[in-house]
Amino acid sequence: MTSPTTMTGDDVLVTTNSARSALDSACDALDNAVRALPHIPNDDVMASPGLVALLLRVVVARRHLAGIESLITGPDTAPANDTRWV
Repeated sequence: MTSPTTMTGDDVLVTTNSARSALDSACDALDNAVRALPHIPNDDVMASPGLVALLLRVVVARRHLAGIESLITGPDTAPANDTRWV
């Protein structure tokens, strides 16, 4: 990735859109996996390694987008209770 001081407006837009797309894709994959789990009332489900990997993919994509957004807006702009920045 280009240094934030040398990025043009188009670079920022492309980078931000790419990060949002990666997050959307990760969330969609996780949603599909969770929908495929059997729904049995009062039954516990153990997360498989594949499901854990999908969860981690969402977390990484979310943090990546948050990092890009903080470069654009400044690191102190996130509200304390905004879970996107976790």
